[in-house]
Amino acid sequence: MTRSIFRDCEFALQSQQNPTAFIRSVGHFRLNAPDPTSWWKGADFCELFWCLDGRGYFELDGQRYLFRPGDVWYYPRGSYHCFYPAEGFLHYRWFTIQGSSAQSLFESVNLPRGLSYGGDCPENLFAELELGIRHSTKLQRMQLLAKGFEILCCAASGGKRKRQQLDYLEEARLVMEKNFSNPDLNILQLANILHIHRVQLSREFKAQFGVTISEYLRNLRMQKSLELLRVGNMTLEAIAAASGYSSADYLGKVIKNATGEHARIHRCNLPDKKILLKNQ
Repeated sequence: MTRSIFRDCEFALQSQQNPTAFIRSVGHFRLNAPDPTSWWKGADFCELFWCLDGRGYFELDGQRYLFRPGDVWYYPRGSYHCFYPAEGFLHYRWFTIQGSSAQSLFESVNLPRGLSYGGDCPENLFAELELGIRHSTKLQRMQLLAKGFEILCCAASGGKRKRQQLDYLEEARLVMEKNFSNPDLNILQLANILHIHRVQLSREFKAQFGVTISEYLRNLRMQKSLELLRVGNMTLEAIAAASGYSSADYLGKVIKNATGEHARIHRCNLPDKKILLKNQ
């Protein structure tokens, strides 16, 4: 697909009746960049996402989670819906259920809020929702709701993802390389994003690459700050912000401890100190 944002969606026809639960909308999206028009605050419907390809981030209760092929994401009614590609693109299907009993349908199959693993997406069922969503009779709406409930059952029966160790270790590296400029990024936040226990992630990263996560993150920030210092046209405050340091004073202390040199805005001869991974 050549377009940066691909959208294919359908919405239910308005009705004078007020059913307790009905399929409100269904769609098939591919995003190459964040699309705030897809975000909702305090939505009065429940929404399910099923990842087909690419990767993305979903946010819930102040935490960010990595969303990968086979993953399912459930936003209950009233949630703030916020999601975007992690890198490259995010390709997914979604549908919403609205009505006073909508949330009870999700709860009846024990589908947890937030992230879970569904396995292969039942795209044929999503396609049937798209084809039938504009039907207006009560029987047709109930038949459509039955298709939606079937999708929920598929999502809830996906089981646990069998994750290869190198897969999530490489993901950890990728997340750090993309987000090291965020001073709040640390091993705890990284473990939450990857949905892995902090101790397990720390131990296996050190065993695989020969450095700790903290050391690798510090190295990324250090190399970026040295690179910007050599350019010579940025203030220390700007360099600190771009490198993931909380302040220019802290950046100066880090540079002095690592290189033996005081950080100077126009200094071009700082030594290039790197931490090399043993498997790099």
